[in-house]
Amino acid sequence: MATIKHGANGGFKGKAGSVIGSSWKGIDYIKGLSKKRTKPFSEEQKIQQERFATITKFLMPIAPILKLGFGQKNADAMTPANVALQANMDTAVTGVYPLFELDYSKILISSGSFVGGGAMTASVAAGTLSIDWDTALNSLYGSKADDQVVILLHQPTINEFMTVPTPPTRADGTVDIVIPTHFLGGKGHVWIFFADRKGKKVSRSSYLGELDLV
Repeated sequence: MATIKHGANGGFKGKAGSVIGSSWKGIDYIKGLSKKRTKPFSEEQKIQQERFATITKFLMPIAPILKLGFGQKNADAMTPANVALQANMDTAVTGVYPLFELDYSKILISSGSFVGGGAMTASVAAGTLSIDWDTALNSLYGSKADDQVVILLHQPTINEFMTVPTPPTRADGTVDIVIPTHFLGGKGHVWIFFADRKGKKVSRSSYLGELDLV
């Protein structure tokens, strides 16, 4: 049963006959009930579904990071996860159906015009990931010493991610992160981006490369 909250001319929530009413971010929606599909998917549809599944598998576990990294993009119409999916599906998925793979160097975990960290480096030694960045401030872009630095490490063999619970600041210029023991022995991919303390200004993420986790 549907519930009408704002009179006969308002939106409604719930099922009413063959339609379902709902709302998101103050926008009312009405959609028809889904019907059982009888027509087989075309080859093109199967390819698109597999591309979608490939990038979604990577993005879903890092939803909290995407909320910050893409939270200012099309915020009134799309969720950050959907914006990230749209930004990555056509560029980061490579290979030939059905054997799609990810080009990690092209994956974006944030998108924006905020100033980044200049010349940045990442290295691993004795089970520690070390990352350095430029601490110089840019008055034109309004960067601050207390801007947060978000770092993501992905170990694809075990399909796990690691980040710093409390992000370092732009002024720190460097951070050492102890890598969990079960990450070691494989390869790791590293990304970094910068955001102001309110999360309103975000830089485009930078891929810092594939590293031997030793």
